[in-house]
Amino acid sequence: MSVESIALWHKRARPTPTQDDLRVQIGCHLEEVVEMLDSLHFSDNSFRMDSWEYLIDELEILATQLKEGNTNVTIKNKVELLDALADQIVTAVGVGICANMDVVGGVDEVNLSNWSKFDQFGNPVFNEHGKIAKSEFYRKPELRKFIEK
Repeated sequence: MSVESIALWHKRARPTPTQDDLRVQIGCHLEEVVEMLDSLHFSDNSFRMDSWEYLIDELEILATQLKEGNTNVTIKNKVELLDALADQIVTAVGVGICANMDVVGGVDEVNLSNWSKFDQFGNPVFNEHGKIAKSEFYRKPELRKFIEK
């Protein structure tokens, strides 16, 4: 699988994305950033850990507000947004590689899991806020095998 397959999944889910779809997807993206931050531990004493926890809490609140439609977002500069998104993909792969993970295998596994969110007819299932939900066919990704020991 590839970025093209991920793009196809999103295009299948939202053939004509709306401003609300953008808002929800940004909320989902921030939710994943929060999950990443929660998975890390920092030992630098010069950074106040209460500030770190506050930052994570605020990002989580913003993600929830976006996903639930309690706040809106607009794009100020599409070129800068595309640059940041592409850089995030590249640096995310780099983080996984530096952490000795099979990122390609992990992305393939998550992508397969995401496809299982669709119903028996291949259609996306949405929750009341417009986020893609898990169908009865959902299969959680098995990622442990992509962690190099």
